[in-house]
Amino acid sequence: MKREKNGVMTLAVWLLCAMVIALVFATGILDRQKTWEDMPYGLMRFDGGLQRDTRADGAYGAMNDGPGLDLPAGTYRLRWAIEGDGDNRLVITTENGASAVPGEIPLPAGETAGEATFTLKDAAQGVDIVVMFEDGTRIDVSDMRLYSPEYRDHAFTFALIALLLCALWTAARRGCLTPMRRGKLILIGLAVLIASGPALKDTVCIGHDTTFHLVRLCNLADGLAAGRLPVRIGGFSYNGYGAITSVFYPDIFLYGPALLMNWGASLQYAVNVFFIAVNAASAAAMYAAARRMFGDEWTAVCASILYTLSIYRVSDVFTRYAFGEMTAMVFLPLFLLGLYEVVLGEKRRWVLLGVSAACIALSHMLSTLICALAAAGMCVLFIARIVRERRLGAILKAAALALALCAFQLVPFVMYSMQGIGAQELMKDPAYFALSPAQLLLLGAGELSLDPRDTTLSTFALEIGLPLLLGAALALYGAATAEKKDGKNSLAVLLTAAGAAFAFMATTLFPWGHVRVLTRGLSDYLQFPWRFLMMTAALFALAGGHGCARFARGHGEQIAAAMLAVAALCALPTLTDETRNPEYIAFGETVSPNLQYTEYTIPGTQTAPTMERSLLVDGDTAVTAYRKTGTTVSAQVDARTDATISLPLFGYDGYRATVDGQTMETGLGENNRLTVHLPAGTRGELRVWFVGKAGWRLADAVSLGTLLGLLALAARRRGARKEKDDEK
Repeated sequence: MKREKNGVMTLAVWLLCAMVIALVFATGILDRQKTWEDMPYGLMRFDGGLQRDTRADGAYGAMNDGPGLDLPAGTYRLRWAIEGDGDNRLVITTENGASAVPGEIPLPAGETAGEATFTLKDAAQGVDIVVMFEDGTRIDVSDMRLYSPEYRDHAFTFALIALLLCALWTAARRGCLTPMRRGKLILIGLAVLIASGPALKDTVCIGHDTTFHLVRLCNLADGLAAGRLPVRIGGFSYNGYGAITSVFYPDIFLYGPALLMNWGASLQYAVNVFFIAVNAASAAAMYAAARRMFGDEWTAVCASILYTLSIYRVSDVFTRYAFGEMTAMVFLPLFLLGLYEVVLGEKRRWVLLGVSAACIALSHMLSTLICALAAAGMCVLFIARIVRERRLGAILKAAALALALCAFQLVPFVMYSMQGIGAQELMKDPAYFALSPAQLLLLGAGELSLDPRDTTLSTFALEIGLPLLLGAALALYGAATAEKKDGKNSLAVLLTAAGAAFAFMATTLFPWGHVRVLTRGLSDYLQFPWRFLMMTAALFALAGGHGCARFARGHGEQIAAAMLAVAALCALPTLTDETRNPEYIAFGETVSPNLQYTEYTIPGTQTAPTMERSLLVDGDTAVTAYRKTGTTVSAQVDARTDATISLPLFGYDGYRATVDGQTMETGLGENNRLTVHLPAGTRGELRVWFVGKAGWRLADAVSLGTLLGLLALAARRRGARKEKDDEK
């Protein structure tokens, strides 16, 4: 009876929470917008630097060239205080040719103030609002303000906090949150909060790879808005010409922030929520892996804290903005646990290895290569045990599961790679980017004189960090001082040795020149050997968690709090520097869609011509009602002779063109533009859209079927456990 009453109360609380959240979104009470209200004094540069610009007869022309903002698509409101005795106008221009509707706003004679709205159909680079003085004897501009679309950032924050509180309340009602668990949750939560400091603001700082990954995210959001699932192409990148970045740079775990943007969140909010989620998920994954591997709660807490605040990981998030690698590091502890189970533990847990490997592959290809290297090394080291205990079957099943889950990603990847598409220009000699061994032992890189040829390595933190070193040392200390052999101590020593080996591979001491010769240059795909520090961070955190808990000898709270303090003090300089970064993308603005590099484009593609967004027609053909939305084009055509239409889209294999349902021939034009050939006499509605390839459907079905099978298996096992608990 009590259980039923608790169930009813829990359901009522969740329903009430859902109703309040729905009310907040329906009323828009928490919606907010950006106001650029200092335009006459700062962003809009009037002649002579005056705060108020007055012109007399004879000085006709454009009065300013501001504000020069990069703005996302949407509807904007403009207010002004402009007085004149002639009919003049405001003109809205963009640097990348994105259209504003209307593009001109009249300023009738005698009016002193006005208000109007305009819509940007696409993301616009360098939006200028130009006051055109064309008539009359004088014009006086005293104020001008621009208002962004309304964003639902605060509403989403309210919803997330409300759902979190409901989840905690439910856990407490069911007895899951014991006093000790609450304490552990507070310690880990504080580590996550500190690690998320730079994300608790309205801006997104510009780090090493910020621009590239924000364009990726916007491109993904465009694909989702077009109804594509899974997304292979989006129409944001390269100034609307589109890109298949999602095929080469997996972004399944970016669907969350992309959907937030499509549902009304700002770019800045979606990205910062993603960073916080990555930090929280990394902490949870390390906690689960360490607890399973060592069977001790305080080991798991210490490992989680060490990993969450590890220097390399927080630098990955907030210095490098390496979306793919930071996401892969979420699943890295689970991958190491799965590898341990299949080789040394319970081999029936091969599903964990397969799923975690798939998640890493769907996050970052280069991290997948590093994990494959770790798995190969583990198998070679314990080959005798693998053969003796017949573990090879579990390893192969895990590999097959990972391939099946990733089939939808791998099949298009292989197809386009065979067509010569990729990022070969990004291949780098690893020896050039190897670290000085001294740098591994630093606390904050700063400006240093180091051994490597690449001097940029001295400008950001690429070290193991004192907390991880201390944790690994305690693990070795525990093993060295143990009076009898302990399997957990041996495991901690193995993890420490593996972490040290990966750190060694990141340095100039490793013979990268010989490796490059032996692999015939394939090692260049790795680019930066210091990527191996991701493995060092995870391995040392696992070993360090055990070392801390063993050293504490029953005082887990004290050692966990001490490691939290040390880890936070060591991470805060990096986090503080990134929070204060003076280069950022402000709330309400967006990243420029006009990329300067040609990753994952058809060979021979150049970026400069993408500034030209017009439709080109070769032949006697009338084209009317032309409309382009993302990578989908529609128009009315009337071809009086054979003609070719060149669209402002890159012609990747997978587009289809029809006129009134009849398939038209497509091809490649200048700068790999997509072209459509229209035979003479063709008349009707032209439609061009991306459909992909027929073979991809089979791969999609394999991945979806495998995922559904795993979910069904998990549900069945959960039901079996529940029945067993009820019997008890």
